[in-house]
Amino acid sequence: FFSAGRASGALRRTAESIALMACASDASPIAYYYCEVGVRERLALSRTSRPEERTEGSFLLQARFEPSVLRRLPLEERPGVRFAPEVAMFCFPHGVRLVNASVAAANAIPKVTSFVLTASDKSRMYGACIVWYEPLPDGVVQACVGEVMPECDGVERAAERALAGELHAPEAICLLSSAPIFEALNSCCRQLFRMRLSGGDPASTEYMLTEASLRPLLTTPLPDYGGRVDVPLGNVSIHVSIPPANELPHTMAGRDFLLLFECLDVSSVIVLWALLLAEQKVLLQARQTHVLTMAAESLCALLFPFSWQHVYIPILPASLLDILQAPVPFLIGIDEEVLGMAEQGGLVPDDVVQVDLNASSIVCDPDVARAIRLPQKQYHKLYKALAPFCRASGRQSQDTEGGAEGGDGGSVRGSS
Repeated sequence: FFSAGRASGALRRTAESIALMACASDASPIAYYYCEVGVRERLALSRTSRPEERTEGSFLLQARFEPSVLRRLPLEERPGVRFAPEVAMFCFPHGVRLVNASVAAANAIPKVTSFVLTASDKSRMYGACIVWYEPLPDGVVQACVGEVMPECDGVERAAERALAGELHAPEAICLLSSAPIFEALNSCCRQLFRMRLSGGDPASTEYMLTEASLRPLLTTPLPDYGGRVDVPLGNVSIHVSIPPANELPHTMAGRDFLLLFECLDVSSVIVLWALLLAEQKVLLQARQTHVLTMAAESLCALLFPFSWQHVYIPILPASLLDILQAPVPFLIGIDEEVLGMAEQGGLVPDDVVQVDLNASSIVCDPDVARAIRLPQKQYHKLYKALAPFCRASGRQSQDTEGGAEGGDGGSVRGSS
C-alpha cells in the first residue's frame, strides 16, 4: 500500500484498543474527577519568566506564572485511575498571564476547550475545561512582588504594584473522563460555571460548588453502547450518549468532528491520513486549542480499525516543548503562541510533518513526500467519500503540500 511504509506492530489491527471500546464500562463514571485550576492562592513564576529581563512597564503583566490545582473532587484516588496534577498545564498550555481590569472585561465571556492526557501505559483521560477571569487577591499579588523584587525597597515595590493596577487572573473548572465524550463534557463545564456564578459572593466558601451538587456527575455510570443517560446538574440535565458498537469509529465529539474537514481540503486529509499510517512525526498547528484536540481525535478515528500507539498530545504545553525532539513517531498539536516559542528555540526538527490547519497546508520532507503512494482506485474511492465534508481545494503555496494524486500511485510534494 505504501512504497516506504513500515509494517510495525505499533499499529495493531484491533478495534478493542481504541479508546472508545476501552472506556465504555459500567464501572466508569461520566467524570472521574472535578478540579479547579488557577493561581489565586500563590503566584509562582514560570521558568521562562525572569525579573531581570523585564522591559518597560509592569513586570506582573509581562510574566508567566505556573498554574496549579486549587481544588479537586473526589479527594481520594479512584481505583485504577490516578488523578494527574499535570492537568493544570493542559488547562493553561502557555502558563498563566495576568491582565488588568479592562482586558478582563473585554474577555468576559468564558472559553471552553478540551484536551487529552496520555499516561505512561498509553491509557487516556479526556478533559474539558472552561476558563474565565477572576480578580486576584491583593495579598497574593503583594507576596509575589516581594518574591520577584527582593532587592527593591518598599517604594519600588509599591510603584510596581501601582503600575500593574487591579489584576485579574484566569481560572478554570475542569472535568476528566475515561471516555471522549467532549460534547457532553463541554456542556457540563458551561453548566457548572453557571452554577458557580449563582452561588453568591466569590470570596465566600458558598461560592464553591458543593460535593453534593457534583455527585451526579462523579457517580453516574457511562451508558452502554447505543445507550443514553441524563445527568442532573443544577436546574438542567446533560444528555450523555454512547454510539452503538456497529457505528464505530466515532469520536463522540458531536459537530466538532467536522472541524478537521473544515480546515483541510480532501487531498490534504488523505495525505495526512497516509502519513499517520506510515508512522511519521506529525505536528498539527492551529490558533485555537479546541480545534487541535478535535482534529487529532478525528484523525485517530479515521485510522480505524488501527489505533495510534505512539506519542499522542493534541495540545502541547510550553513546558513540554522538548518532546518535539523525541526520535519516535508522534501526533502532537501546538497552538500559535507555543509554536512561536518552539521555532524561536529551534525545537522543530526537519523530519517533522507540519500541518497548518489555518492555512490548509502540509509541509514535509521531500523524501517522506515521495514515499507516500496511494493506489489509484482506492484513492479515488476515498476522495469521493470525503469530498462532501471537506473545504474546497484552494491554490497551494509553493512551499506547501500539494496533496496525494490519483494516477499510477499517487504522490505528495514536499518542501525542504
